[in-house]
Amino acid sequence: MIIVTSRCPWAEKSPQLLIYHDLEWGVPVHDERQLFENLSLEIFQAGLTWQLILKYRQALKHAFWDFNPEQIAELPPSKLQELYHDDRIIRNHQKIDAVVENARVLTSLHELGWRLSETVWQHVNGVQLDHHLQANEQLAFEWFVADLSQTLRHLGFKRIGQKTCYSMLQASGMVNDHLLTCYRHDEISDSES
Repeated sequence: MIIVTSRCPWAEKSPQLLIYHDLEWGVPVHDERQLFENLSLEIFQAGLTWQLILKYRQALKHAFWDFNPEQIAELPPSKLQELYHDDRIIRNHQKIDAVVENARVLTSLHELGWRLSETVWQHVNGVQLDHHLQANEQLAFEWFVADLSQTLRHLGFKRIGQKTCYSMLQASGMVNDHLLTCYRHDEISDSES
């Protein structure tokens, strides 16, 4: 017996996207390091395809100490110069600088007891939003995305626009934007019940 599983169409464009879709995208994340990684990857993704980010992901994780904000925050200038010239990663200086500065901001905020997880989940009232998306449905950003983006920028985070924020919310499971016809939609919704 063959079971046909329906997925979000973007996931079927490559094996890497399929694995990411099936195992990670939309799964609720509360871990600070994982949220920082998701945010950083979304910053690197701006203007690029997610397929390209997945291609470079392991090299980026290696170059940025598994996206450990405390280690990145102490990055010496010589290491920063190495990153600018490391052909194994995305070498956009502004994006690299933003990840480093965001690590410094996050580390400083951690010292004050602030948590990224609490802040982003607070913007969805601690409960995963489900847009019950149908195929080809256009989704507009909700008011809280602009508010979250502004809050993070006010705290000192760099390259945090509404699209980057919303993509992080989707990737980190604060929003379930799997299509209703996708098998992961109900799995993720059920795991949050």
